[in-house]
Amino acid sequence: MNRKLRYFILIVSILTLTALLIPSNLQADPTSQVQAFVTRFYVSCLNRTPDNDGLNAWTNWLLNKQKTGSDVVKGIVLSDEFKKNNYDNGTFVKIMYKAFFDRDPDDYGYKTWVDKLNSGVSRETVLNGFLKSQEFAVLCNNYGIIPFEGASTSNLSSNYSGTNSGTNSSIGTGSGFSGTKVNFIIWGDDSAFDRPGGRVNGRTDINVFVHLNLDTHKAILVPIPRDTWAPIPGYKNQKINGAHAIGGNSLAESTFESFTGIPIDFYAITDFDGFKPLIDFFGGVDVTVEEDIADSFSGCYLTKGTHHINGEQALALCRARHGRSLYGGGAYARETQAAMLLINLCQQKIGSVNIGNLPEFLNKLTDFLWTNISINQAKQILPVLASMEPADFSIQKFNSWPQSFGSASAVGYNSAEKNQFFSWVSGQ
Repeated sequence: MNRKLRYFILIVSILTLTALLIPSNLQADPTSQVQAFVTRFYVSCLNRTPDNDGLNAWTNWLLNKQKTGSDVVKGIVLSDEFKKNNYDNGTFVKIMYKAFFDRDPDDYGYKTWVDKLNSGVSRETVLNGFLKSQEFAVLCNNYGIIPFEGASTSNLSSNYSGTNSGTNSSIGTGSGFSGTKVNFIIWGDDSAFDRPGGRVNGRTDINVFVHLNLDTHKAILVPIPRDTWAPIPGYKNQKINGAHAIGGNSLAESTFESFTGIPIDFYAITDFDGFKPLIDFFGGVDVTVEEDIADSFSGCYLTKGTHHINGEQALALCRARHGRSLYGGGAYARETQAAMLLINLCQQKIGSVNIGNLPEFLNKLTDFLWTNISINQAKQILPVLASMEPADFSIQKFNSWPQSFGSASAVGYNSAEKNQFFSWVSGQ
């Protein structure tokens, strides 16, 4: 190969990669955007640019809404051209991470997928896990195309949570808090790579509202039952955990603000695939359970007493609701247990964070959760949390009960009492 030809290929490669990495900044027309999407997966998976016939066919199908982003990726990854390379499972996973997220896999994600493949899970099943990720939905939205059948680009935004799956989630940019009372919410999403819907349409099955007073160094945690019947802005009344499944973090935030009557300063959300490695990242957590738990549904088997548990056990504990008798029993018990675990985690691990390593620490957390808290806001909260003792945290609940709304079995409450309760919380 002569020198001029090598230079020509190098220039073409640079231009191609530029188009792949910054499509939204090029202000390209729809055709160019879609062509960049198709080219991205040809280059990443087949190690070549697309031929004209293939590029034009996929582009026209996507523009005319005859095909989805998932159709493109499946057409490439499940093609004979890709299969004939006979990549081993590890290489296959690395290619998927590069194609979908433009990076090498993290250790946890790599091991998870390789173990699944080695145990007999098909590559098509693993591919579907990536195709159903929130990051792929957002990626398709950036290129102006539909990610998969039944989805729409109109309700997809960069505010979808990106937990432990590939993209570097942004930290918020707020300068601080306007007062000394901070309100935020922690969500536990029921999504995972290997669950129906992947990591796109998750419901927030754990909802813990937190009111923190920066002056008194006191915090109130309020578990809000996942089945609470509530108005969702722009939609009919339904279970409150569905807000996130409908419209991502933005709609969920506005729904919980409406329900509590309190502005939410920031939120943090994780899911099955983020929560387990988050706990393991901290080296596990010590928890105290006040009754024997044997829940085959969640896989939680703990005797009454104090235990040091890992991520897998922590997830099982926060999901355990069968055979529970304390804290209201059932789902009420697991919501309280989840709030207790959050307090334990904060108390035991806050000492590992300081102002000096805070930016690096928050950036690392985005491997496991998505949050819009800013560095400046975190700097205001950190010294307060570090000074607090267990007695400075309290778990409070508003009065609620199982109730049917039409054919839906949900959780009801007295609106006036609920509003009075949250008014009291905000005043603490």
